[in-house]
Amino acid sequence: MKYLFSLLGAGLLLTAAGCGSNTADPSDQKVPSIPAEKTANALEAVPEASPFTIAFAGDTMFDWDLRPVLDERGYDYPFEYVHNEFEKADYSMVNLESTITERETKTDGQLFWIKSRLESLDALKGAHVDMVNLGNNHMMDYGEQGLLDTIDALETKEIAYIGAGSSSEEAYEAEVVEINGSTVAFLSFTRFFPDFSWTAQPGKPGVTNGYDLDHVIETIQAHEESVDADHLVVNFHWGVEKTSAPAAYQHEYVERIVDETGTDAIVGAHPHWLQGFEFYDGVPIAYSLGNFLFPDYVSGHSAETGVLHLTFTEEETSLAFAPYQIKNNQITPVEGQEKQQMFQYLEDISINAEVDENGYVTES
Repeated sequence: MKYLFSLLGAGLLLTAAGCGSNTADPSDQKVPSIPAEKTANALEAVPEASPFTIAFAGDTMFDWDLRPVLDERGYDYPFEYVHNEFEKADYSMVNLESTITERETKTDGQLFWIKSRLESLDALKGAHVDMVNLGNNHMMDYGEQGLLDTIDALETKEIAYIGAGSSSEEAYEAEVVEINGSTVAFLSFTRFFPDFSWTAQPGKPGVTNGYDLDHVIETIQAHEESVDADHLVVNFHWGVEKTSAPAAYQHEYVERIVDETGTDAIVGAHPHWLQGFEFYDGVPIAYSLGNFLFPDYVSGHSAETGVLHLTFTEEETSLAFAPYQIKNNQITPVEGQEKQQMFQYLEDISINAEVDENGYVTES
């Protein structure tokens, strides 16, 4: 169930320096009294919250040169070696960088267009993916109707989503999930898209607008006032493609969001490369989880991927990263020396984090 936490639209800033096509960078009720002994019994029956883990992965699509492979080998084929990462987590999500539609009319202003078949969602469910992020720069590749098709398909398949909607009300809703006795709210903001016509408005489908940092913070704060969640995870589609370090503006985003809201973790996507980790005032940030499922002609850093495990306890939020690579159109594990080299690389590009030989990420 989604909980509306902000009424938006008129307050959106629809300008940003240097951004254009391909530049986007209850009514009162009397409550009956309850005998004290029944209240005590009810309180005793409420289970205590237990530690839980959420798994995250990056940019996921089922298009281009993957189509003939999926037709031949089936849509579960890419996840043969990685589905256990999601299965052992208590909840999981990926960045769905693709519409789910059969429409042919493309949106002007894009360099690449991505769409995937309905079977893609069956594969995600089979791999134990519970939620997808729609707040990205390909969700309107086939226009508003392509986005609405995607939302209809996700609702039919009972996969939760954040980051876009049929209106600004829906796009800026938080998805609130109960996990092991705790509630977690998920939000998503889009800081890269081709044109501001992509943003959701009252009565108009679109993605969230992450360009106005004041608006982002006000939205998070409005959520905190209206939804009683134990934890808050913010997703961002941001940064610069094919870079290993965050852009300067991302540091400002992190500092203000952590300083001015109760955000517990920030998870990013868009650069198509893995980027490092940071702990700011104890809050973990994963700047980019890279590609997750793309055709296997990607190579080098574009083929490096993995699954981030975010574990919440009463005392802290901890990180662990399981490294994988895109190979033979599958997400395959990295082992041995290559695995340790990947951990060292992630540590080297992190801001103040260490990655040990088992993939545990800690503040340095």
